[in-house]
Amino acid sequence: MKTVKKMAAIVLVGAMALSIAACKKSAKKVSVDDFKKACEEVGLTVEDLGASDGVKEQYEAANSDGTLDVSYIVCENTDDAKKGFDMISSSADSAKDMGADVSTSSNKVEVSLEGLLYMYAVRNGDTVITVSGSGEEQASTAKDLVKKLGI
Repeated sequence: MKTVKKMAAIVLVGAMALSIAACKKSAKKVSVDDFKKACEEVGLTVEDLGASDGVKEQYEAANSDGTLDVSYIVCENTDDAKKGFDMISSSADSAKDMGADVSTSSNKVEVSLEGLLYMYAVRNGDTVITVSGSGEEQASTAKDLVKKLGI
């Protein structure tokens, strides 16, 4: 169970680094409306975090206890998105050292640990979307949400 907590901490640090560093290029472009709809369909509350340094718009969706968290960040430029995404990729490499299954490409990262933790991040142009779930039910819901978004 300590490994799961460590993995959750790594995923959260990666998500926070993305939010701080701001956010670019992937498979399918997801609109804000599609993001909101998909998140609300799985019971998440969506919050508009507005713009900040390096970020044009940012939305966060989560369940009440924070075990399922999704973010949608549109950066001011592609370079900011790439920097943020690269931070997530590097934290995923740390997860691999802890025994997680990790799959990475230039614009996607997927981390899974024994069905108890799931994290997915994708970059498309100036947009980065992250999905993370901890606990068996939330990890499964996170995977379903990635499919629903088509990312």
